[in-house]
Amino acid sequence: MEKLINVDNITFEYDTDDGAQTVLKDFSVSFEAGAFTAVLGHNGSGKSTLAKLLNGLLTPSKGKVTVNGMDTADEERSIDIKRTVGMVFQNPDNQLVATVVDEDVAFGLENLGIPHSEMVKRVDEALAAVGMSEFKKSAPHNLSGGQKQRVAIAGIIAMEPKCIVFDEPTAMLDPRGRKEVMDVILKLCREKNITVILITHYMNEAALADRAVVLDKGKIVLDGKPSDVFMEIDTLRHAGLDVPQPTELCALLKKSGIDLKKGVLSVEDSVEAITQVLSEEV
Repeated sequence: MEKLINVDNITFEYDTDDGAQTVLKDFSVSFEAGAFTAVLGHNGSGKSTLAKLLNGLLTPSKGKVTVNGMDTADEERSIDIKRTVGMVFQNPDNQLVATVVDEDVAFGLENLGIPHSEMVKRVDEALAAVGMSEFKKSAPHNLSGGQKQRVAIAGIIAMEPKCIVFDEPTAMLDPRGRKEVMDVILKLCREKNITVILITHYMNEAALADRAVVLDKGKIVLDGKPSDVFMEIDTLRHAGLDVPQPTELCALLKKSGIDLKKGVLSVEDSVEAITQVLSEEV
């Protein structure tokens, strides 16, 4: 598949009172167009820094990040890069700027100078994509956290990016809000072929992705299908991450000699695997 984003041997440092603090060193990774990749890591692992490097909000101290062939350090391509890779952050309140939902979704388009007729069309399509059409004339402050985040996502969708990086977009939401946002993320990738990079520490969210990349102290320690990555329980724990309970249960059963299938990510998977073993024994 085509590589949309390439991170090539980068190093990134923050300036602190105690001197330079290296977050990522000699770090490389790439992201395929149209794929859904989850990037997992404990606080301080470098995952949010990586998110900001992917669309030029930060630029590496060494090495190169390219987006659709464009170097993120090239200031002349900055707007093109940010139109290609949109960003959605943790707190939706920090991303909403207008007093009416449709005006908020249109904000980025106005800055790009999109003609009014095209703007109206894009706003309507973006709100429909996130299931918020009926709230078009609502005040954002009256919405739930999940609804606000869906409006924030609509504002990015309206700019028609090839990729959206979600930096822990459900961290401040309740379970219902998290489900609303994850449903939208899956729809964007599966139905609209938008490349999705989800920064998260929720294993159940990462389980929905095509690929899971696990960071620990600025390095990739696991990279593969979620069903394979989640079997590496010791590595995940060492990286400060929880393991999905169904996965852990089935791993313990396998250790005790019960031959369960690999790839158990959900309660449904574990029920199916255990049922299969019981039926074979009968």
